[in-house]
Amino acid sequence: MKKIFFLLIVLLITTNLMAIEFTDNSIVFEYKDQNAESVFIVGSMNDWNTSSLPMQRDEDGAWKIQLKLEYGEYRYKFLVDGNWQVDPSNSRMEDDGYGGSNSVVYFSGRLSLNENFKESLGVKSSLNPKVLFKGYYFSKNIFIKNKGERFMLDKPEHDINFGINIKFNSELEGYSILNINNNKENTEMWRTHLNYKRSYLKLNTDYIKITAFDNMGIVKFENPLHTVGDIGFKKYNFGYNYSGVYMETKDLVSNFNSYMIPFSAYSQILLSDKSGYDEDDINAMRLKIVQLMNKNNKIILGTSAYNYTAKASESNVQNHKTNEIDFQYLMSFSNSNWKNDMRVKVSGEYSRFTNSNIEPSQVLWMKGGNSFLGLDVKFPAALEIKIDYLISSFELTNKYSRNRFEFDASYYLNQFKLNIEGQYWINDIDSDLGWLDYYKYIEKTDFSGRWYQDFSEVSFEKYTVLGYEKGFLWRSDIGYKFKLNNKSIEINLKNKVAQPDLFVYPKYVESILIVSYDLFNKWTLKFDTRVPYYNDPFLDIKTDLNGSQNIFISNYTELLYKLSPKIWLSFGYGVNPISIDSVSDEFHGRGREEFLDAAGSLTSHLESFYSGLGDKIIDAETLLMEAKQISIQGIINF
Repeated sequence: MKKIFFLLIVLLITTNLMAIEFTDNSIVFEYKDQNAESVFIVGSMNDWNTSSLPMQRDEDGAWKIQLKLEYGEYRYKFLVDGNWQVDPSNSRMEDDGYGGSNSVVYFSGRLSLNENFKESLGVKSSLNPKVLFKGYYFSKNIFIKNKGERFMLDKPEHDINFGINIKFNSELEGYSILNINNNKENTEMWRTHLNYKRSYLKLNTDYIKITAFDNMGIVKFENPLHTVGDIGFKKYNFGYNYSGVYMETKDLVSNFNSYMIPFSAYSQILLSDKSGYDEDDINAMRLKIVQLMNKNNKIILGTSAYNYTAKASESNVQNHKTNEIDFQYLMSFSNSNWKNDMRVKVSGEYSRFTNSNIEPSQVLWMKGGNSFLGLDVKFPAALEIKIDYLISSFELTNKYSRNRFEFDASYYLNQFKLNIEGQYWINDIDSDLGWLDYYKYIEKTDFSGRWYQDFSEVSFEKYTVLGYEKGFLWRSDIGYKFKLNNKSIEINLKNKVAQPDLFVYPKYVESILIVSYDLFNKWTLKFDTRVPYYNDPFLDIKTDLNGSQNIFISNYTELLYKLSPKIWLSFGYGVNPISIDSVSDEFHGRGREEFLDAAGSLTSHLESFYSGLGDKIIDAETLLMEAKQISIQGIINF
């Protein structure tokens, strides 16, 4: 199937490039609609001002605007005669958090080319597609201090993602990634091979979008609890380790007769098969109806169905089914004195699931459900608040349940940022459940019943409150940027706290102080210090600052040369808290957690038993604190 996928991408060819043009210091956006009376581009480049960037119509009826922008990533939409539209010629989109999508473009400039040379680019054929090469080359060299106090080079890692992106036209594109990684092949770089990694083929027409994918995170259903996608605390989209087809209709109803029918209907269909397995299939569908009350209010009603079939053994085939209904009510309020509109979203969902053996005989062995209610308020200036309440339950040997309350507050103003998020839960769980079933069905799968789900993890800060009747986790991130002697300085203070109840002494507190200082053009010096504090008599881990017991302080110092946002070289000492995620190929700030999990084998230990966890955490923390290593890392994105 992978070979067929790659051949499809290479052989299917048609015309035109997406209607975005780049110069060294500007982007030209284009929107084609000869019947439009007015078109504005609205996005992060103008703080979502709905009237500051009007587009002009040319002789061919296309609306265009040229914007001089700093290099970086921008989110935007078109406001066409008062109606929001994503860029139909840009396939890169993300959820806007309010039931719709934003178009996304990354701008890094280009070399100055004369017209004759520009015409010579690309693959020449009668259909003339546009072939782009995308990917990265990442190199990591770690020098580890041995017992002789000498730094010895560990096996270098060279990771190359070579992506071929063919823009057939504004409706059809293909993308395939080939990979070279000497560590994965466990060989020298000169002996490595160019291996297939992942791919997709997208057809995006006026009424339907079809995506054939293989090992590519491609979809997330937008119902509040995300029947598909939003997997684990890393929030993966669905598609990694699977291949299949995903279909999404733009509008089933009002595109055909918007005057007769006062609502819009959309659908999503997913058909997939797990890579390397004979019987692991996931099929899902979603229907969404959008009723526009007026230009400032709309209501969304949805329903989703999810079906998973797995071959647990040669003689046992199991099945999981989830069905849900949901609603979202979106409101916006405007005022001439406000910088932006105030947006409010109220959402709710009710879902039920069953787990059954279907071969050799039909046996229902687990059932459960979730009820959700949420409120999201984005204020005009700088504040956004989210509050969620979730009731979860399932029946196995007995009935088990949990009530969870979550909150998230974000504040951004000029150079200051503040984010606070937390969750408080109360479990109703008998001891007869047993540790393995508790960890499998509650912690890893979050009461969803999907015991098979890939990439479901438990965050490190939660280890000390596992199994308790009540629990409270909260995080904070405070950041401030300022200038000193015309040099930019950024300070971040991050905290994580785990408590077995609201008003009790924490079992775990983690504080991270990050200071970044721009030495001079393109060079940045960064200090990153982590200080964990333990107070867990049950796991026999207690930090005693006076007695110098169980004090684990880890430091990371880095000198970074940043040629552009996508090309940089770093020299670091210590364990780098920033690492590349092995699943999504994206950088994330979980380098230390990954080191701790690997050093103490914490994840595999918890999947077997709980006793002895404290000793393993101490061993892992000690290794992290005493890690003496020099790293030289660099990446080139293209």
